[in-house]
Amino acid sequence: MDRNKDAGPTRGAGAVALLADHVPPLGHRVGGPAVAGAARLLFDILVTSVPLPGLGLRLAGHPLTEVYPFAPLARGQALAVAVSTYRGRVHYGLVADAAAVPDLELLARCVRVELAALVAACEGTRRAAEDRSGLVPGARAT
Repeated sequence: MDRNKDAGPTRGAGAVALLADHVPPLGHRVGGPAVAGAARLLFDILVTSVPLPGLGLRLAGHPLTEVYPFAPLARGQALAVAVSTYRGRVHYGLVADAAAVPDLELLARCVRVELAALVAACEGTRRAAEDRSGLVPGARAT
């Protein structure tokens, strides 16, 4: 991944989008379905992050307190994981092809367990840092 990122957008997978600008419409019409069919050979999982604005959103005049993302599956994809942040909280959504991922509920439970462990580890690190600094929890250094 790092090697691909270091190569920049004109090489590797990033070059596909740039090349698309130079392909005539007939090439898109003929090549599009072939590339779409080949995509499932390259990947079958989508992971995406959608940061939302920190300001309060409303739906039909009612304030939203939680926003769970939904990433639809493309043909041939097995799993989509979407993560969004909204008002200081992280929400995630899992969507799966039931034939490819028959135990999605198990994955969801495992994600919840691991996130709880991560939060606990971060909380422990925060407390240790406060102890070292001599700050009372909730107090601020000025």
